[in-house]
Amino acid sequence: GVQEVCWAAAARKSGCSPRSRFCMITPMNRYFPAMLALVVALGSATAAPRMKPLELQEVLRVAGKIDDLLEKDLAVKKAKSLPAVSDEVFVRRSYVTIVGRIPTAQEATSFLDSKAPDKRTKLIEKLVKSPGYDSSAFNYFADLLRLQTTHEQYGLGWHVWLRNSLAKDKPWDKLVNEMLAAEGHSVKNPAVGYYLRDRGMLLDNVSNTAQVFLGHQIGCAQCHDHPFDKWTQMEYYELAAFSGGVRYNSEEARDAMGKVVAHMKKNNPQIARATRSKDKKARERAQKGVYRKVNGEMRYVFRDFNKNEITENDRQKLKLPDDYKYDDADPGEEIDPATLFGAKVRDVKPEDRRKVFANWVTSTENPYFTKVIANRLWDRTFGHGLVDPVDNWSTKTLGSHPEVLAYLEKVMKGVNYRTRDFERILYHTKLFQREVASHEATPGTDYFFVGPQLRRLSAEELYDSFTVLAFGNTDDNINTALEAKWKDHQGNINDLLGLSAPKLLQAGKDAQAAEDARRDYQRKNREVQIAMTKAKAAGNQKEMGRLKKKQDALRREARQKRDNMSEGMTMVMRRYPGREARAGINMRASEHPTPFRGNHIVRQFGGSDRNTTEAAHTMASVPQALTLLNGQIANSAENRKSKIFEALAEITSPEMRLEYLFLAFYSSRPTEEEKEALLPLASNAKDIFTLARAMLTSKRYLFVQ
Repeated sequence: GVQEVCWAAAARKSGCSPRSRFCMITPMNRYFPAMLALVVALGSATAAPRMKPLELQEVLRVAGKIDDLLEKDLAVKKAKSLPAVSDEVFVRRSYVTIVGRIPTAQEATSFLDSKAPDKRTKLIEKLVKSPGYDSSAFNYFADLLRLQTTHEQYGLGWHVWLRNSLAKDKPWDKLVNEMLAAEGHSVKNPAVGYYLRDRGMLLDNVSNTAQVFLGHQIGCAQCHDHPFDKWTQMEYYELAAFSGGVRYNSEEARDAMGKVVAHMKKNNPQIARATRSKDKKARERAQKGVYRKVNGEMRYVFRDFNKNEITENDRQKLKLPDDYKYDDADPGEEIDPATLFGAKVRDVKPEDRRKVFANWVTSTENPYFTKVIANRLWDRTFGHGLVDPVDNWSTKTLGSHPEVLAYLEKVMKGVNYRTRDFERILYHTKLFQREVASHEATPGTDYFFVGPQLRRLSAEELYDSFTVLAFGNTDDNINTALEAKWKDHQGNINDLLGLSAPKLLQAGKDAQAAEDARRDYQRKNREVQIAMTKAKAAGNQKEMGRLKKKQDALRREARQKRDNMSEGMTMVMRRYPGREARAGINMRASEHPTPFRGNHIVRQFGGSDRNTTEAAHTMASVPQALTLLNGQIANSAENRKSKIFEALAEITSPEMRLEYLFLAFYSSRPTEEEKEALLPLASNAKDIFTLARAMLTSKRYLFVQ
């Protein structure tokens, strides 16, 4: 059997159909469905080894093939490709699309002044290998996965794990497989964050999994047969049954509690006598009593452990809801797992359910997994998917350019699901260098790609571009506190679990004291805050000042207690390490814990709240306009420490001042007409900043041409 599995895997690698190659090998065709299911179940074992980045020559060849297929299809549709953009448009588009920010004036100048015939190719190669690409890619995938850095203890670990995985070019299929099959405590396996993100909402998690990785919106079938698609409620529950054994229970915490229980039985004479009683009921009462006592002693030490660990219960199965109304099963009936499409995987061992599910989702034989991620990245690069919406596929889905889509599926498999190499190929296409279309593609409809779509800078791109104007290129400014806080948290957890029983008991007492201190501070601070509100309403400034000093004293006292924390206090007071890993103002959006607060500029400009998949938007609003005109970011142009101010202060020539502003904001030099109209402003020290602010709010700045 293993030989046939290997032949099937070899057939996939060679581009042949596993069925046809299998038929050439053996006449036992009737066994093919079972063999294919086994290949899916053993997907991780037969996966191709990790590949090195593609050679540039191969990248250009594949990009050329995409262009050829696209041109042929456009000719059939009687559409004509748009001309190539100028160097000024290309350099700005490349920086924004590939690394998620505008270029600095120096970076734009370097490219524009270069005489190298292949400078566009060199720029793409430079950017796609830069830390800026890692930052932009992380923003995209974190939004797709609804990652929340500050969500309890696991959030920071999932953030660090995802960021490192993308930076190391972990293949997409491997990354997804690790999340879907994840098990254990988050400090040991941060990939469990994918399930912990939807703790207690298994059915919603299944819906998100199908939408994100397989491009199907099956959520309606959770409550009833899908009204607009073929999916039944039974099929939804069969798919969800792969995760039916998931439970949030910490084996490590249970073992530690057991160690404390054993210690108390051994060292407390009263408990020892009670648990050795000849009376069975007395022994049972004593056992329950000691466990209650231990739970009481340790409740603040281990209270978050179950929230941050996933285990598999082999005896647990998913049941149909009590209001199930269809004839194919009874309400409350246990359901066995089954796949929706592709290889029909059934009769799975309970302990292997999620592993088999992960292998089925990420298999090269899955009819949607590869196409969906290829289409998503096409949409990210060119502003509209070959299939749109990107997450609402069906068996009838063809897309605007079917041959291009089919080829992209082969390309994704060919690069071994390395998303960096896949996007690198897209950046090298002629399509990437064409002018944007003069009309906006209607959402949910096919768009013929004569050129990319015009789009506004995303919220993160705007933020990072503002950072460029204020601080220059900050791509190398990494928030090391994120990983440091996570490693510190891992060390705390491992140290705690390694404590002896007596020290665990002491940690429990310390944690109780820390919790009491925290609640006492909250109570006193709340009382002061209420008094301050009343004093403010009465206009009593003297009382306001006194209360402010009292509040500051309370904070200093609480901070001093945190600085002197014992092991148990550390666990309770620093429950959510992600909230402590703040980034500097000269760091990019990807270096900040997310989601951003509701009043942050990233959220004001449409940044995702990470509650739903791809919740970010680029819709305009009045608060956005006010922020651009009067906000802190706009004022940074006049801040004496900003790069803009420093440059304008040093440049004395009005012509050079104007040229610098155009390079900094638009990555271009002013035309003769623009010089004639704007040089008078550039001649005046105050008017030049008025011009800078006007450029900052212009459509030319806010949009990617």
